[in-house]
Amino acid sequence: MSTLVTVAVAAPASSEVIAAVDAAFAVFARVEEAMNEWRPGSALSTLNAEAGSGKAVPLPGDLCQVLRAGRDGAERTGGLFDPTWAALRGVWRFGDAEPPRVPSDAEVAAACPRVSWRDLEIEPVATPASDAPCTARLRRAEMQVGLGGLAKGWGVDRAVAALRARGLRDFTVQAGGDLYAAGTRDGQPWRVGVRDPRGAPGEPFAWLPVSDAAFSTSGDSERFFVSGGRRYHHLIDTRTCRPATASRQVSVLARSALEAEILGKAVFVLGEDDGLALAARSGASAVIVTSANGVAFSPELSGRLDVLRPPTP
Repeated sequence: MSTLVTVAVAAPASSEVIAAVDAAFAVFARVEEAMNEWRPGSALSTLNAEAGSGKAVPLPGDLCQVLRAGRDGAERTGGLFDPTWAALRGVWRFGDAEPPRVPSDAEVAAACPRVSWRDLEIEPVATPASDAPCTARLRRAEMQVGLGGLAKGWGVDRAVAALRARGLRDFTVQAGGDLYAAGTRDGQPWRVGVRDPRGAPGEPFAWLPVSDAAFSTSGDSERFFVSGGRRYHHLIDTRTCRPATASRQVSVLARSALEAEILGKAVFVLGEDDGLALAARSGASAVIVTSANGVAFSPELSGRLDVLRPPTP
């Protein structure tokens, strides 16, 4: 998953607590097995390999659930979140395996039509919460599904369920920028830092109390390069197939980590006014560091968000 996963439990150590934490980490082992598009022969890599062939690929139920949730999220955000964004992975390179590069206008124009959530077909049609097995196909050649962030959010939610099923109530589960804070710590909500996107790694510019909710952060400081004085990053505006320009960072407070992931990407693309409106319509809250380094946040966070200082310019 190329990220650090942590589980913290506010309870005395015991064999029951250790078994519960082991069950939570088993969830992420399953995510790595079922949703890794890099492993040859995995269900997801097989789906990607068959793009445009017309072949329906049989998939396990948990992967089907994540794909359905991704497609549903794309529909609800008008495609601003799109699990087929990965068709642009070879066009935009951010130095992971190859040197970073700015593609030509022609390359972007050629690849952009491959980003098309409507051309991800899943049968049978079911609710996003269904974990029944399915078959799926990618209708267009060279389409690709990438579940990096979405799979992490799904894993966090499933790990939370595993801990609760074993009687734990006060804990956190974090995978990269995705966090779920359950219950309290010493009788108070968990205190979560809002990262400074231009500050030192892990340095917050604000704090927020969180209890029984997910908190997910997406920003242009995670995977990026600078060329010609301009920052290029991995959060792509699917309308242009270029890095989004309205925000530096977005943190979303939502009912689930999966929902926070979906909304985080869409709010980042939209920016301050439209992004906060989307969060409100979705029953979530957001903290946005704008492209001009301003800070905007949902009205319901007023009095709760503790801003220590402005973000680093």
